[in-house]
Amino acid sequence: MRYVVWVGVLVGWMVGGCSASRPSDGNVEAKKARLEKLRQELFRLQAEITALEGEIAAVDSTFALQKAIPVSVVVLRDRGFQSRLRIQGGVDNRQAITLAAKSAGTLLRLYVQEGDYVRAGQLLAEQDAEVLRKNLAEVRTRLELAKTLYEKQKKLYEEGIGSEVQYLTAKSNKESLEAAVLTLEEQLRNAQLRAPQAGRVDALLAKEGELLMPGMPVVRLLSSTGTWEVKAEVPERFLGTVRAGSVVEVELPDLGERFEAPIAVVGENINPMSRTFTVYIRALPGRLLGRLRPGMVAFLTLPEASYPNAFRVPVEAVQSQDTAAFVFLYRQGRARRTPIRLLAIQRDEAAVEGLNPGDTVIVLGAALLRDGQAVTISSEGI
Repeated sequence: MRYVVWVGVLVGWMVGGCSASRPSDGNVEAKKARLEKLRQELFRLQAEITALEGEIAAVDSTFALQKAIPVSVVVLRDRGFQSRLRIQGGVDNRQAITLAAKSAGTLLRLYVQEGDYVRAGQLLAEQDAEVLRKNLAEVRTRLELAKTLYEKQKKLYEEGIGSEVQYLTAKSNKESLEAAVLTLEEQLRNAQLRAPQAGRVDALLAKEGELLMPGMPVVRLLSSTGTWEVKAEVPERFLGTVRAGSVVEVELPDLGERFEAPIAVVGENINPMSRTFTVYIRALPGRLLGRLRPGMVAFLTLPEASYPNAFRVPVEAVQSQDTAAFVFLYRQGRARRTPIRLLAIQRDEAAVEGLNPGDTVIVLGAALLRDGQAVTISSEGI
């Protein structure tokens, strides 16, 4: 009681002192000095209050428990918890093809636009190949002459007039020019980009007049009969639990869609760099097929582990000291510390053992409690 009176007198002295010695509004430096003095006095009072509280708690074990702390609670009902793994994947079309240049040269002309539907074999783009055409015309002219000479040498050789060397030379020259024609014709075909299958032009990746090198992408073609799929890379440690036929949850955030589908294929190979394997989901809802795009982000939620005897509690309710986990249960207006076994954490929920159905677990406010602390249930907690 004397402690309360003493604090009240001291606070009154500070307030009275402030009123009696308040500097004028124009004297800023005096105000700053006064403010600093009051701060120092406040720090001293706070330190003395903390010390007095410790001294009182040392002789009165109920002192620290007298103030009821508002908390929020949850009542445990059903058992069962399933830990899930959420990984990022993507949408792909198995016959979405990127067509690239096969030879170096300037892109002379594009014959299609984005969104155009094309048939198999249709000409999509063409590179400048005028030099090849002139070379081909020259070689064909030389080939005609070589054929004529070969026929004459062959006839003379068969009649025993011409020499074998002349005959073989003419034959070799003709065959060499024939091979040159085939090579130039193949190079001319490589300068033309044709659709390998029917589909829709998804994107043009080069512009007319641009210099192309072998392997540079020009057109992306989306097959009209291609199979859509979702694929993702799964960590190697789940190889024994993820199997073909396992049902997973798929989320397409760009479309605002979520659905369940079975895993169609589990990849056999492990990526040595990322230590992952690939899973494929192909049973996609028909309502999505017209809205899917290659490269669209997808999230897969796979079952990781099941704890049928565990209770789900909010993560905020779980406390720890050293390596021991515990929660506070609400019992007759008091917080009672109860040890638990923490099994897994999934987003904002934890799987725990050591509790019973009907237990009232303290959630918000649990971090400030001690065993036996007086608490009051509030809808919002602290």
